[in-house]
Parts: sequence; structure tokens; C-alpha cells
Amino acid sequence: MKTVEGSITILVDNYVFGRTETLAEHGFAAFVETGNGNFLFDAGRGMTITHNAALLQKDLTSINKIVISHSHLDHTGGLPEVLRVLPHEQIDIHAHPDIFADRYREREGRKVYGGIPFTQGHLERMGARFVFATDYHEIEEGVSMTGEIPRITDFEGRDLQGRWLVREGGKIPDIIPDDLSLVFLTGQGLVLLLGCAHAGTINIMEHVIKQTGIDDFYAVIGGTHIGFSGEEQLHASIEALKRYTIRHLIPSHCTGVESAACMRQELGSMVHFSHVGYRIDF
Repeated sequence: MKTVEGSITILVDNYVFGRTETLAEHGFAAFVETGNGNFLFDAGRGMTITHNAALLQKDLTSINKIVISHSHLDHTGGLPEVLRVLPHEQIDIHAHPDIFADRYREREGRKVYGGIPFTQGHLERMGARFVFATDYHEIEEGVSMTGEIPRITDFEGRDLQGRWLVREGGKIPDIIPDDLSLVFLTGQGLVLLLGCAHAGTINIMEHVIKQTGIDDFYAVIGGTHIGFSGEEQLHASIEALKRYTIRHLIPSHCTGVESAACMRQELGSMVHFSHVGYRIDF
């Protein structure tokens, strides 16, 4: 298997650090640079991506593809903003077919729509060309999408109550099957780029190890959703993470400040705090 070299720069995140004119929002997007070209992983909520990309000198017009981790607004809302600035007529968007599923959450007796805020046709008229897949597969040399993640742990997915998918007029529990991540095979080990990890960070890591036969992670970066999943999942996840070889853990976005601080306290200097503009080279 051939390895890949490159970098990941966070364009959209919940936090900004230091003296900066970049902006934060509840969302996530990362600009990926490799020897095969540049691409975008998620697009944030839409309020900051073009602003931050310009300040960080990451040229959105240079991307040759987009990967969407799942359908939620804070990862897909910026798609029209990105499509508007692209110079080419069409661009491939790699995703799970369920990103356009009809899904909602029940909150205080109300139904709240929980999916992508645009139709497939609208985005296609703006230049999107969707490439759907559900399996683990390579999207370019050394870079793979995880596809659907088997749910094997008994402590992850604690934030799935009250979520529903509409199927053929009925409803089924929404475990967010479209939740996927990116895997980079590098000379320093695996780099795992998470969107929100609704499937569970440990479930995702186990799936990646099974698919690649490699259990050495140079970096795990992105949203872990632990900030919304309760103390039990947080502490069980931290204990599980201690069993893996991870050199850099960069919890982002939906992890939450308190949970990230707890991870730093328990796991030590391998944990780095994420923010808009954070970059890791591999």
C-alpha cells in the first residue's frame, strides 16, 4: 500500500485561539492538502468557511473534491458557499446516500428537522456531482473513506435518543448510518479525520484497524461528540483510548471544552486543543 504526505488545516471549528481575525461557529470543516491535490472535508454551518479560508490562505478554488461526513447542518450548511466560489462547472462530492434522508429529532413534543438543509437537486444545479458509497474504499491514493461503521461498543452512541429516520412512510431509530470518517495511510502511521463520530470514536478506530491491518495512529483529529453524550461515555472512551497507540489526539468541535480538558488531564500531552487554523502535517 502506498502512503500519502500532506496536511490538514481546520477551517471551521467551535473555537478560535489567540489574536486572530478568524471566526468560530458550531460546525466543522477541514482543508486537506496532498500530493494528489487539495480537497475539503465537510463545509461547516456556512457562516465562516469562506472568511476563514481567505484569512488562512487556503484557496477553496483549488479543491478537486469534497467529502461530507454526514448530513447535519453544522457539516453541510456551507456547501452552497463553497460551490459559489468554485471556478469549475462540477465537483465530486463523496458521501453516504443517507445524507438526503428525511430525519428529525423529537424535542419537547415537537419534531425538529435534523438533516441537510438543501435538496440534492438544488446542490446539483450549483455544480455538485454526488458520488455515493456505503463501504470502505479509497478515494485517492492513500486516502480512504470508512463507509458505514459497525457499532460494537456498549458505551458509545448515548446521544441517539429521540432521533428518527423516515422510511417508506414509517419511522425507524436514526443511528446516523451516514456517519463516516477519512483515513490517511502515512509513513508515520494512520491519520484519522473525524466529522462528529456519531458512530463512536472507538467503533471507528476498530473498524479502521480491521480494514487496514494497522493499529498505529499518528493522529486522530476532529469531532468526537463526547460533549453531548454524557459522563459515562466520556470516561469509558478515555479508558478505551489508553489501550491504543496514538501520538496526537486533537478533539474538536462537538467534543466540548470540558471534555477536551478532561481528555488532556487523563491522557496527557498527546492531547492537543483544536481551533480554527490548527494544522497537522503528515
